[in-house]
Amino acid sequence: MKQDQNGNRDNSREVISRLNQQIFSLKKQVQSASLEMAMMRAQMDDLKKDARRSLRLERFNVPDDAHMEEINETVAMIEKAIGKERRKNRSSRPDREENTSPSRLDERIILIVLKLRRKNFTIREIAAHTGLGFGTVQGIIQKYGSDPGIQNLVTGGTQMELSDYILVKPGEDEN
Repeated sequence: MKQDQNGNRDNSREVISRLNQQIFSLKKQVQSASLEMAMMRAQMDDLKKDARRSLRLERFNVPDDAHMEEINETVAMIEKAIGKERRKNRSSRPDREENTSPSRLDERIILIVLKLRRKNFTIREIAAHTGLGFGTVQGIIQKYGSDPGIQNLVTGGTQMELSDYILVKPGEDEN
């Protein structure tokens, strides 16, 4: 009977030893996985920071039908004025009696500029008749001219059901 008890004790010690080894191994696996997760979180944070630096999001609100009609009327009026000026063959810039430049570029002026450019008016002509600077008009065309969503608005395409578009543009540190 003593042998049975000794055999059971040895067997129990062996089982306990194996279980302790398994526990130790599992603890190492958990520590390793925890370390990997921490590294992945740090990498995700780095990627988020890089993304914020390289991209700046801007919302472009799509004007409603009434505002689009107003924009189209303004474009038609400016188009006539530029056409009249072209016919006169003036080589100098027209004098501006007052500064009509908007304090902030809103969707209305952006769409007006893009619609006029689409009708092949020069940047100088657009600038002269909108009261914007040459660089401002050029910047609007570069920034928004190739966006397909805005081109739908400019060309009178089907109005999207979205209330606005999200544009991605280069960050400040990119040229």
